[in-house]
Amino acid sequence: MALNNIYFTLQDKIYKRYTKVPVNVVGGLRVDPTDTRLQIGWVLTTGEDSYDYSTKKRTKFVYDDEVIEVYSEPEDKLFRKLNSGLFRSGLLKEYNEENELVDSPNFVNDAEILRVIEIRSLAEFEAALKKFDAVATLERIYQQLIDQGKSVKKVQLVEARLKEVRDVVD
Repeated sequence: MALNNIYFTLQDKIYKRYTKVPVNVVGGLRVDPTDTRLQIGWVLTTGEDSYDYSTKKRTKFVYDDEVIEVYSEPEDKLFRKLNSGLFRSGLLKEYNEENELVDSPNFVNDAEILRVIEIRSLAEFEAALKKFDAVATLERIYQQLIDQGKSVKKVQLVEARLKEVRDVVD
């Protein structure tokens, strides 16, 4: 059992499960299901051996590393409150068994961000933005545009895409 799911005596009482969206490290807080006054840190990761960087696809899914279990409605409410920023940013979502092997278009390195912001055609730039649905990735693109003094129209397109994504998350 991974550290995230240390309550093996409660496994038959799982209320909900959550997983991270991007293929990287996501951490937050939870409460001890046996004593909700205690807060405990948790981390969800994808191991390097579970991801193919050239194709940007997860090759293997390790449940204990990528899923956190919540055991009751009160614990779930506190979990969602303690990690509300992660849910709003699209970094954490409810886990369904069919989520296992998925593409991760939001897992991009700095070179990919730079490639996107250098696209000259606004139509192609907008099409490239549509491939991203994580607030964190879009904010990285936005910040690079600002830092490099790129066109106002590109900044506005990113702002519009961020609004679309945030509206879905909220």
